[in-house]
Amino acid sequence: MNELNAVDPTTTWMQLVAILTAAADRPPTRGAFEPDLHSLALGAQIVASRALALLPVDTDGDLEDVVLDVGASSTVIDVIRAAGRAARRHPAEAFPAGAAAVIAELEDLVAEAEAVS
Repeated sequence: MNELNAVDPTTTWMQLVAILTAAADRPPTRGAFEPDLHSLALGAQIVASRALALLPVDTDGDLEDVVLDVGASSTVIDVIRAAGRAARRHPAEAFPAGAAAVIAELEDLVAEAEAVS
């Protein structure tokens, strides 16, 4: 098993949800309110909620134990990129049913983040 796949797909999916939620909760880092960053944060929350909906109901409490791979000084854009990297740790088929659609939305969000940065 290589380093990227050291974490099982369910735990990785839970990390993805937690990372996207962290992106949605990030305070603005560029000073004044910026609509582009607010839009990215909202998009992160939407993708996180769709990813969360694919997890079994009994895993919800386990999300509190997920270790995030992002620094406290990371921007919304950095955190969205981290979520994109997490989604690529396993093939879409290894994640819960319906994950491919969520990953496609996440890829769109990452592209939007790249355009803003």
